[in-house]
Amino acid sequence: MIYIIGGPTGTGKTSLATSLAKAWHAPMINADAFQMYQGMDIGTNKDLNSLKGIEHYLFDVISPTDSMTVARYQRDARQLFDVLLKKHPRIILVGGTGLYIKASLYDFSFAQHETDPDLSKFETLSNEQLHEYLLTIDPISSQRIHPNNRRRVLRAISILLATGMTKTEQEHKQKKEMLYPATWIGMNPNRDHLYNTIDARVISMFHQGLVSEVQSLINRFGDQHQAFQAIGYKEVIRHLRGDIDLTTTTRLIQQSTRRYAKRQLTYFRHQFPMVWYDDWQTAAKELLR
Repeated sequence: MIYIIGGPTGTGKTSLATSLAKAWHAPMINADAFQMYQGMDIGTNKDLNSLKGIEHYLFDVISPTDSMTVARYQRDARQLFDVLLKKHPRIILVGGTGLYIKASLYDFSFAQHETDPDLSKFETLSNEQLHEYLLTIDPISSQRIHPNNRRRVLRAISILLATGMTKTEQEHKQKKEMLYPATWIGMNPNRDHLYNTIDARVISMFHQGLVSEVQSLINRFGDQHQAFQAIGYKEVIRHLRGDIDLTTTTRLIQQSTRRYAKRQLTYFRHQFPMVWYDDWQTAAKELLR
């Protein structure tokens, strides 16, 4: 059985997962996109010390110069599921990246658009022109994607060119069949409590040395890698460039994290059959009794 522990950031998912892992002697698999990157610890709230004595996977495994795609995560996670389920009655999948969780557990195929089409003819188009083109080929996706989100607009166009189907049709085509036995556990505290926790955590990250961590990563790798688009890192990079002061940096990270938590909650509610708990302690007591 795979126990999925998901929900918004800052809700105690890791605390619950480590408690269960220790009690059950169960392995843990990470499903947080940015906790996979080495050296990105403070900004992702990754505590490797809490994993001591626990068999764990996909934490701190790739360089910030590398990239973890959904397809790559699906492959790696399923390989782990297939091996670990033969040895353990329970394994724990924990994290807030809902698409990674969905891709790994459901019959979710990428084979039809693994080869990216040539998009060079779209390079000279403005964001508005790109979005107008998307509107003509995939009206539903165009309503979901903001005109200024150029990356997502291009991705929707790319899917159609590569597969002959729109992004919407691709999503509908995905089967809902579960490939592994699963129990769904969601963390969903009171909204005000969650936002206060997030704001306090961001301040704590600065006290722990977030700026120094980001500066060290830039010194080693530069600041242009996709991994550094993570919340907390992109804002601190702007601060280090002199674009914004520290107070503004803190406020922006808090604001972005709250918005991200809201999106996470919406995704988990709509995509998975979660059993929700207000706090991780209550969940632990119920699951361990």
